[in-house]
Amino acid sequence: MYNLRTYLDEVKFAYHLNYQAGDHIFFPISHDLHQLDQIKADGSKIIQRLDGIYYPSKHGETYQKLNQDIKKIYQSYADVIIFQSYYSQQQCEAMFGPAPAHLTKIIYNGANQKIFHPRKKIWRLSSKKHFISTGNFRNLDMIEPMILACDQLWSQSVNFTLHLVGPIANEQLQPFFQRPYLKYHGSVDLPVLAKLLSQADLFIYSHLNPPCPNSVIEALSAGLPVVGFDSGSMKELCHFSPELLAPVSDEVFQSYQAFNSELLSAKIKLCLDNLAVYQEKSLSHAGDYGFEECGRQYIKIFSAID
Repeated sequence: MYNLRTYLDEVKFAYHLNYQAGDHIFFPISHDLHQLDQIKADGSKIIQRLDGIYYPSKHGETYQKLNQDIKKIYQSYADVIIFQSYYSQQQCEAMFGPAPAHLTKIIYNGANQKIFHPRKKIWRLSSKKHFISTGNFRNLDMIEPMILACDQLWSQSVNFTLHLVGPIANEQLQPFFQRPYLKYHGSVDLPVLAKLLSQADLFIYSHLNPPCPNSVIEALSAGLPVVGFDSGSMKELCHFSPELLAPVSDEVFQSYQAFNSELLSAKIKLCLDNLAVYQEKSLSHAGDYGFEECGRQYIKIFSAID
């Protein structure tokens, strides 16, 4: 949303931050239902943008309550629904049924490619490889499989450093950050993040059922090969190198128990053994997810309902 507002400001697209009578309304995920009732009564249009939703295997028995307002808006209020990915749409349709909105659209997230773009690699005397992963490290699925996979490579005398960038939002994850091959950078601003990405050889991503992760979008925009699990939207985003994604299951809502760190380790090794090939592929697709295209698609939707 920050990126979208920045883009709209740059192209001087007019919008209000608070609803005014006669305006159409756009929001992520959910909104106050009483205000939506008034907006409907005004004859204005409602645009709901959806990414991931709540489901039992991750959110337990509370998933229905957590989804309650999202589902109501999806089924009864929204005139337009924007999904972050085909997988995002698949999640919602599996949980809520087919979208009744007269218009649905897939718009992938985008990265600011003035910041995130391929850079000339620094020349190193050492043969050591540099892996990187970024994100807001909240859940076990975001860190444990990656660390266990890297443990296996370390035990095989693979020479590498794993760079982790972003806040640790869950104290239970702290022990995983104590590894001899790991360098933790903490939270950094975007230019520093982009520089760290540009200095890496490959990007590792572990996340259960991701709808459209900005971390992956930024890594792809930096021209990095992405290794991870075939979960959520990953195969959509990494369509040019799906063989670097470790298999999980065919379920829409996969479970963490299906993540196999040994399979992830094998995919990292596959990338390392063919690094020049995968770097060339990734560089050729580095322009796929620029925010300018993402922003243009949102403006096209906004303009179409005036």
